[in-house]
Amino acid sequence: MFSGGVTPHRAPANSLAMETSLLESAVSQRSSVALDRWMERYQQADPEAPASLVGALSPALLRFFKCQVASREQADDLLQETWLRIHRVRHTYRPGEPVLPWVYAIARRVRVDGYRRTRRITAHETAMEILPEPRPGVEPRNPLPEFETLIAALPEAQREVVTMLKVGGLSLEEVACATSCTVGAVKQKAHRAYRRLRQLLQHRAEGRPAGGNQ
Repeated sequence: MFSGGVTPHRAPANSLAMETSLLESAVSQRSSVALDRWMERYQQADPEAPASLVGALSPALLRFFKCQVASREQADDLLQETWLRIHRVRHTYRPGEPVLPWVYAIARRVRVDGYRRTRRITAHETAMEILPEPRPGVEPRNPLPEFETLIAALPEAQREVVTMLKVGGLSLEEVACATSCTVGAVKQKAHRAYRRLRQLLQHRAEGRPAGGNQ
């Protein structure tokens, strides 16, 4: 149902407006109520619902995966698998509940399953290699790095939370639900991530190397 066409076109790189608002406001602009209703219509076999959900959520989901894996190709594959899995388990969504935490919980499981699968394949092919992670500390020449480059220096848990908040547009409560942790834990991860990002941007502006992750 979702083959060919779930991956959105790539947005222009290094958008100044997007990057400067990274620490201040959510990038994604969407109506939670509208998404919830589309999901209910999807369960009711409305033929327009799948395309509407894919179009609304795929850009943020793709960036979520791009922040967690090593290549665009892997991110595309994980996005495709996420929509296939959503289609298979759509009956488990409970009408009236926010759809975003439900979707991102599925996306997290897909990412973990994908990582484990890739690790098994890589270990079989070359015992000494593992799935590569984004390299922290590699800065482009542009004055402002892209979102994915900027948060690559964060620990995985902080990277995940920031991406859900700033790209997915989830609330603290929704992130807590999607990640199976407390709101307090989400706030702590977000606070540490923002502090680290401010330090990185300040060091970049001053031409100094960034320190170690906190």
